Amino acid sequence: MALDCRSNWEVQMQVRTIQARSVHRSTLSHTVVSQEEVSSVVNSPKPPTKPIHLPDEIIIHILEYLAALPDAQTSLASVCLLSRQYYSAAIVFLYRQPVLYGKNFDPFTRAICPSINLHVRRSPLSKLVRILDLGRLVHQGSKSVTARLLGRTKEHLEYFRAPQASFAVNCLPALAKCQSLRTLDLSLVSESPPLADLLRTVARIESLLNLCLPRSSGFGVHSRPTAFAWPGKLEHLALSGGIDDHSSRGVVAFPATLRSLTLEHCPHAKGFAVTHLLRTAVQALPRLEEVRIAYMPRLSSHALDSILLLLPQIYKLSISVDYITPAMFDESHFNHKSVAPLAVFEAQGFEPDRPPITEDKGVFSHAHLRTLELTNSGNPSVDDKISSIDIMLAIDDNVLPALRVVRVAKSLEWQGPALADETEALADALVEASKADWDAKQGRSTPTRGQDPGLVRPWEKWAGVWTFDG
Repeated sequence: MALDCRSNWEVQMQVRTIQARSVHRSTLSHTVVSQEEVSSVVNSPKPPTKPIHLPDEIIIHILEYLAALPDAQTSLASVCLLSRQYYSAAIVFLYRQPVLYGKNFDPFTRAICPSINLHVRRSPLSKLVRILDLGRLVHQGSKSVTARLLGRTKEHLEYFRAPQASFAVNCLPALAKCQSLRTLDLSLVSESPPLADLLRTVARIESLLNLCLPRSSGFGVHSRPTAFAWPGKLEHLALSGGIDDHSSRGVVAFPATLRSLTLEHCPHAKGFAVTHLLRTAVQALPRLEEVRIAYMPRLSSHALDSILLLLPQIYKLSISVDYITPAMFDESHFNHKSVAPLAVFEAQGFEPDRPPITEDKGVFSHAHLRTLELTNSGNPSVDDKISSIDIMLAIDDNVLPALRVVRVAKSLEWQGPALADETEALADALVEASKADWDAKQGRSTPTRGQDPGLVRPWEKWAGVWTFDG
């Protein structure tokens, strides 16, 4: 019986061992299969996820912010590669204001002008160009390419800056068809077309507001008065080039809509010619607000001392100190000894050659000038011609009662040790006058005591003395 029990026990243990081994083997085999399944799942390609769809309005809002950055062109080109939706939205901003230089000018030309003949192949990108600035180009392109670009982008072009060497008379027919053009800058053109032809073409552009003529343009004796015409809505004009003593015979009158006039880079202009031009053609402009005169090498050191008398209507004057002296704030330098106030001139409609005489002494006053900008044309020994104390005296004498802003080139050294205190005193006087204007507008006096010294008050934002590079 014992042997039977022992044998039965051994048999049972063997059976259990076999069962345990079989269970362990089945577990191992199941584990191996599971690892294979996991590895196959991990290594198998995942189905592509559906891209997140953004409304076009949000994308356009993002691109508007992106287009305002300095390196916007590279970023916008990258955005165009994302998807069709992003391409459709970004391509408008990319071609609206292209930044053109030597390397990318030819690809841009091929994109806008895929064929020489417009009727053979038209590019839809040409309608997107609003600003065409070719000022960075020197020897790239040709005159025919410039004319072709103007012809393709004429429908919506608003700003055009001509290149230095590839703008000529063959560009004028295409330029005349740019009826949406608002700004035309020809200041870099080295070889100007005939001035009469140029102005005749420009006069056809009804929407033109800003015009900068080439420095090589001629205003001399060969110009006929009847050949000059100006756009009807012109507001800002920059004259440069061959202005001389015969200029007034050609430039009879400027448009009455003119608000800003610039005279720069006129190597032949003499003092009496510029003064005569201001007296005959500029003084009668009723809406003129701003005048800028600089880089006139033949003007004498006091050639424009009478500019405030000649232009009583302007609000801003930017002038080089090379051509003025402190006498511009004093009536005693005029031929007549006593001059009526400029406000009286406006009321009486005075003639510049015969100004009205008054018995009152020292009544010279410019009632409108609010901003005076003093620049330097590069001539030596001019940094001390006009100082802050001269303007202080003019304010005290009521010559410049409306003056609130003075901008000075850093080369005049108003911030140096010798003039720093006087400049600060002038700034305080301008701010105080601005505060008086603010109080008069508010109808009450504004207290300043107890306020934070670092706080910028409203009347301090548009009054004071500022310097700029120059």
